[in-house]
Amino acid sequence: MRKNQLFVILLLLFAGDSYSQRITQTLPPLIHAAIEKAYPASVRIWGYDTVSNQQMSAQFSGVVVTREGHILTVAHTTIPGKTYKVTFPDGKAVIALALGKINFPETPILPDVAMMKIISEGEWPFAVMGRSSDLKINEPCISIAYPESLNQPLPAVRFGCITQVVNDKGFVQSSCIMEPGDSGGPLFDYMGRVIGLHSAVEVSERINYEVPVDLYRKYWTALNKVEHYTRFPATADTIAADPLAGSLIAVPALKDINAALKTTVYDGLSLKIVSRVNGEEQTILGTLFSVRGKSVIISKSSAVGEQPIITVSNKQLKATVMFRDRSNDLVCLEVASRLKRGITFPVGTQAVDSLGKFLLSPQPDETGIASVKGSRAFSLPRMTSLAFLGAAIAPTDGPLALTIVQPGSPAGESGLEAGDLVISINGVPIKKAEDYGRELSRYWPGDQIIFESQRNGTPYTKEIVLGTRPQQPASHPAEMFSGGKSHRRDGFESVFSHDAILRPEQCGGPVFDTYGHFYGINIARFSRTSSLVIPAAIVQQFIYGHLLQKDS
Repeated sequence: MRKNQLFVILLLLFAGDSYSQRITQTLPPLIHAAIEKAYPASVRIWGYDTVSNQQMSAQFSGVVVTREGHILTVAHTTIPGKTYKVTFPDGKAVIALALGKINFPETPILPDVAMMKIISEGEWPFAVMGRSSDLKINEPCISIAYPESLNQPLPAVRFGCITQVVNDKGFVQSSCIMEPGDSGGPLFDYMGRVIGLHSAVEVSERINYEVPVDLYRKYWTALNKVEHYTRFPATADTIAADPLAGSLIAVPALKDINAALKTTVYDGLSLKIVSRVNGEEQTILGTLFSVRGKSVIISKSSAVGEQPIITVSNKQLKATVMFRDRSNDLVCLEVASRLKRGITFPVGTQAVDSLGKFLLSPQPDETGIASVKGSRAFSLPRMTSLAFLGAAIAPTDGPLALTIVQPGSPAGESGLEAGDLVISINGVPIKKAEDYGRELSRYWPGDQIIFESQRNGTPYTKEIVLGTRPQQPASHPAEMFSGGKSHRRDGFESVFSHDAILRPEQCGGPVFDTYGHFYGINIARFSRTSSLVIPAAIVQQFIYGHLLQKDS
């Protein structure tokens, strides 16, 4: 961005009638320009054996900072002298060699500095290194990294601010959310310069630790050697002053961006729904639409039972379930009386690829939740939402026998036993191990199957209701955030992510940009870093597709 354009934007940021106006009108151009600069250099990495062509580690993140291919990442991800596969956002994959790293045996997380270099020939997209010593509290910052939970080939964008320039551990601290897989990923300032590298988190989403980029500048010469330093290298490089230090800005409103972007424009479009699901009362949000003279509410199907009650202006209204779509986890509800407001179609054009765009998730009777658009649309296969039987088989060529039946699982409760031979599932013959997994993967929790097997030469059948997959106990701070994950959070043909800090019961409501465009419906809190949105086009298709069938 040209300096005179930046100067005009900074003037606007400190003018105007409200923080909301200033942020929504002036920060987006800065963020967009920074993402355009930084995105191509933000890379996905994993250990790689170049002889066997096999991945040898979990994924992590990094950023290329020279045309020759120097990559900054963190020490807890690398082993000096080992090779790594590096993938750029444009899909190009290259091999890099891990060079120097600095971390101390008594405190392995500190200072968590590492470098590698691309050994493939070429010139590479790179991001400029900034300075960390001149950062300011509440200075805007941007994360572009690869959260492992989403497992996507493109990075996710997140937005936040600097909350501490240096904490007691020597880290920069920011509100840009991170999780495993983001480690080593870059934190950029609002000019697209690298100011830190993602290292660690606390339980609170606002506490995220970044390795200061000045450590890489200070030990650049030492880090170019293939060596593990257990103390800071004796020789340090000189760090030149930041020529742009005087123009750095702090935006106090970023300390509570939800309050800063508070608006009444969307009041009444997000409604509270209470129903009983599997015998337990459950609360979720719904989104109000006005369609052909009717008021309909769209929400998250798996969180809405058969006798829902909707709260509208402190009044409770009975709603009727009109239709459901399990593939997108959507449900359409209708109330008898016409409500005053409602989103109408068509919803207007949306810049669907505008990463970093400010979004708002209105909440009934409380401040809405601000976020930025973190990804383009992608599909998310079923993993956690696969049905659970609790019986395993061995991949053999002969008769397929159950090898493990978990106590308390649907299989165990139905009387299946290890050693039973599998004959068919719902009449589909199971002749090979892959048949077993493929057939079970077709079903959802709550589906009933007819399981035909044989024990000691005697055939028998069982009717079994499939369950949900057991959740592993949280062992990492990134898994312990308030409210946790949505129960149904994958198995979607098209969603996009944003960094809204939602609780599962805050899903089902609408998502808008700050100009009033409807972007979709929050369908799940997926992980510490990501909430998922069903895009507006799919919501519209869901509503009109079913209404047209009903009217015909």
